[in-house]
Amino acid sequence: MTADNHFCDLTGHASSQLQTSVFYEIKDMSRGETVTFLFAEDPAIILHSLNLQLRNNLRWEVSEEPGQRWRAVIHRAEDVPPVDVLDMLKRDHKRLDAMFSQVIHLTDSGQLEIAHALMRAFSHGLRKHLLVEHDLLARAIRTPPNAQGFDPSAAMVQEHNEILNQSAMIEAGFEEADASNASVGPLLAILAGYLSKHEQREEATLFPVWIGALNKAPEQARTALFNKAIETLRD
Repeated sequence: MTADNHFCDLTGHASSQLQTSVFYEIKDMSRGETVTFLFAEDPAIILHSLNLQLRNNLRWEVSEEPGQRWRAVIHRAEDVPPVDVLDMLKRDHKRLDAMFSQVIHLTDSGQLEIAHALMRAFSHGLRKHLLVEHDLLARAIRTPPNAQGFDPSAAMVQEHNEILNQSAMIEAGFEEADASNASVGPLLAILAGYLSKHEQREEATLFPVWIGALNKAPEQARTALFNKAIETLRD
């Protein structure tokens, strides 16, 4: 094993201990590192559960070996290419979240000019992200209202409009002659909370619908959509 590829044999561990054991082995895994596990049972359920806990930050390959053993090689998600358009959008959520958190940090520390520039970059990235969700996915995959009249696509568009409006208000706040943390900070805090709730709702309610539809689509159509999303999000 190389220094960036660790090995852990869990074949002697009880089933009830496996997820905790895997978590403690990977929780401090750095970029470029991998951890290889050996299991006495198929680890698929354990890995998917752990990935939900870690907000989809893991990728892995599992192979069955002789003697009813399974080998799983786990990577950080950012070390492997996105597998589809939804994977790409989830990663872009995290990228935008990180940018916005930095805007808040810079504003809190009084670096308003740099914060303003980064806010403009955030808004630019946000608009491209929404193009993928609106012009590519929502147009290609219809989501009719359920029995209660709830349409997840319509709800998404409404929330996106609110996010864009709040972003525009923040940019305008930075442009005021007397801009300060006291004037812009509360607007940033409101948008931070709204973004977090929106992304959780979107990934929990709308993304599964899109994933189900894409899984039924011809491979050629999925590939074309993926390539178009890559082109749209590219700087």
